[in-house]
Amino acid sequence: MSNVIYTPVIDSDKSIFLYKNNILSPSMLIKVRDFLDNQTYINGYCISGKEIPRQQLWYQKEGKYFCDSWKNRYPRWQSITKYPELFEELNNEIRNQISDLLNEHDITYPKINSCLINKYRDGNDSIRAHRDTPLSFGHTPVILGLSLGDSRLFRVRRLNNPDNFKSLKVSKESSENIDFMLEDNSLFIMAGHSQTYFSHEIPKMDNKTLRYSLTFREFIHSE
Repeated sequence: MSNVIYTPVIDSDKSIFLYKNNILSPSMLIKVRDFLDNQTYINGYCISGKEIPRQQLWYQKEGKYFCDSWKNRYPRWQSITKYPELFEELNNEIRNQISDLLNEHDITYPKINSCLINKYRDGNDSIRAHRDTPLSFGHTPVILGLSLGDSRLFRVRRLNNPDNFKSLKVSKESSENIDFMLEDNSLFIMAGHSQTYFSHEIPKMDNKTLRYSLTFREFIHSE
């Protein structure tokens, strides 16, 4: 799959989903993959104590917890002490690659100050349908998702009740639903009202191997 642009408009609000493959240069790919392969990742757990099906690392430049408003605290949401210099170099390259695309859709490149890494060890690892919390990222964030490793399906679904953030019931037959196959060395961008009207997820898939997801965003400091 090459570049894809999807911009549904709902109630005069525009959601933006952009996909671009072959995003990083060969030299940057080597640097990033070497970094990822040499990190120690954290297993996550739910309130029930059940292990979540992926491993994570959270980086925030000022060491902020993923969401201070959340009642439950987990090690995987504690920021790693040092924000890697590699992330700055990586973001400069990504910005150069997508500046024209963002300008075309009137998107301002975010002030990146955080990165969430998800490690999907195989096809049994996944992430359930969700929306990114506005408590940490605002209601109309620009989200940059870098995929490295095996391809995985990215599922976007229209929500039935977007005004209720906790409701994830979807319109299964909606013409606004869309799937993207995230390939190695690709970037997926969500902007506009993408977190208002849609959920997104990485479902389980058979016969898949290691994949890393690096999600870059502007973390909004809460008082």
